[in-house]
Amino acid sequence: MKLKKSICFCCLMGILVAGVPIKTYAFSFEQMANESISTQDEFAKIIEIIVSIKTESPNASEAEILEKVNIAIEKQRGVIDTWNALTDSEKRLVIRYPFDALQVNKAKDIAISKTEEMFGYNGLGDRSDAFRHGIWNAEMTILIGSTKAELFATAHEDKDTTGNEDDGFSKEEHKYMDLHNNAVGRNIGQQNMSATENELAEIIYNDITSEISGFIWLHE
Repeated sequence: MKLKKSICFCCLMGILVAGVPIKTYAFSFEQMANESISTQDEFAKIIEIIVSIKTESPNASEAEILEKVNIAIEKQRGVIDTWNALTDSEKRLVIRYPFDALQVNKAKDIAISKTEEMFGYNGLGDRSDAFRHGIWNAEMTILIGSTKAELFATAHEDKDTTGNEDDGFSKEEHKYMDLHNNAVGRNIGQQNMSATENELAEIIYNDITSEISGFIWLHE
């Protein structure tokens, strides 16, 4: 079965109601079409808290810092929502590499914005989803390098894969798609380190809309 066309990816729900196709939109990294995952201000506040705690407690373990961060932001609306939207693995990386995490968040905002610009929406399991993951990873590679980009992208997928997503495909299929497209995006980033955001978006869009694409998706 050809993954790209017969497993079709993440965010558009290809179900029919009364003969009319209904699109499903992505929420979570995935949630951000209308919210911009975490605003730069909220995420910057999280980084400020982490850096302050690490400075005040230089000998604290990662687990101790995590506990202190949870306590520090638990009553801050918006900030706590942004923090809790991260997987446990992402939280550990944000604590370990706070300033790189700012660049990761910047790359996510670019990815969401460019997906909206190129496709008109941020979908789930479709080409727009593949594009979003591709450009996110390409931008991260340019901003923080391929190795750390892979760490953050893989940590984002470290979540429960029981059951199906809203488009009817299993969470396991979505995870496989995302990890694959993340890797393709990082490769494109490495090959185009001097590309602008617009140039990178065009390169990835042209790949995804070509007859032979390195990206995969679950449905149209």
